[in-house]
Amino acid sequence: MVSVNGYFDGMACIATDTSQFRPNQRLVITALDEDFNVPADVMEERKQKLDKMKKFFGSLSHEEAEGIRNHRVNFKERL
Repeated sequence: MVSVNGYFDGMACIATDTSQFRPNQRLVITALDEDFNVPADVMEERKQKLDKMKKFFGSLSHEEAEGIRNHRVNFKERL
């Protein structure tokens, strides 16, 4: 059993070191009374990455995304 620091960002629990985890490993999450402060430069970097992801995913029109989904479903049905 290992202990890893992390924080809750309002949407998910974020571990500061994930090298200890294995896929499908069970976790026990304990909320402490104290706050965890993320450095401002780290938060800025995360915001920039999120903005890039939003721009990328927003670059397809609804029709293009629907076409991709339909092609994928049709491909699976042909197998």
